[in-house]
Amino acid sequence: MALASLPSFFCLIAGVFNLWMSGAAFIAASYFFGAGAPMDKVLNISVSFLLGIALGCFCLWLLALPHLGGLITSSVILGFLTFLVLFLQGTIMKFAEVPAWLLAWGTTMLIITNITIKSWPVFLIQLIAAMYLGVYLIIIGSNYFSKWMYRLFPDKEPKKTKESEKKLTFRESVR
Repeated sequence: MALASLPSFFCLIAGVFNLWMSGAAFIAASYFFGAGAPMDKVLNISVSFLLGIALGCFCLWLLALPHLGGLITSSVILGFLTFLVLFLQGTIMKFAEVPAWLLAWGTTMLIITNITIKSWPVFLIQLIAAMYLGVYLIIIGSNYFSKWMYRLFPDKEPKKTKESEKKLTFRESVR
């Protein structure tokens, strides 16, 4: 229920603040939700989104240079940058979440290639705000809203099944 109501609230905020990149928010929220909404990694994912946005801007600037936008050269560049992301995450940037990094990179490239950017600072602020609102408002806000609703209506709280108790026990044993 909460997951269904907060996107409406987000769309209202997006309209008020002219965040026309609501799609980026839902992509970020989908990634975070699909990753199991790991509250202990929300900061890592947020930083990885920033790294992906920076890499997407750099990549498109690089591919716009003469003689680098061809099929073979762009494939080599994209392959090398992907290798660089994996190498950095495995060595000096262990805090980074590669899927979030790559998702933000691809989202940034997709948006940049489909619009004309008039002001880069405004564009970057809007993209970062949209992606962070996707994680912090839609997902985390939904979690808190659900907890609040279950406090108001404790009889509506979902009953735990034996299977969900086993999963919970497994998660606790992993930690």
